[in-house]
Amino acid sequence: MIRVFVETNKDLTKEISVSGHSNYAEAGSDIVCSAVSTAMYVSLGLIENLCPKYEFKSDEKQASMILKILETNEITDLIIENLISTLQGISNDYADYLEVKIRN
Repeated sequence: MIRVFVETNKDLTKEISVSGHSNYAEAGSDIVCSAVSTAMYVSLGLIENLCPKYEFKSDEKQASMILKILETNEITDLIIENLISTLQGISNDYADYLEVKIRN
């Protein structure tokens, strides 16, 4: 199962971490993994252009991604809200393969 943890502080997202394999299908054919990766990388692409300060780490062998927002703005907040909503939508459709938890 893929696990997503969203760390917030006063309604501001500080970190999104993704780890694990969904095991929905074989590697290369896994639509859940593909959807999560796509959502993360599309959001990252936008953040790279618009976010004042952030950190991103990815480890394919460990099946993990961590996005830390160090400084935010209104546009970055919208991108993160959209990412969380997208991941929650995927989780609603594939609850056995993806879990999203928000921690305050």
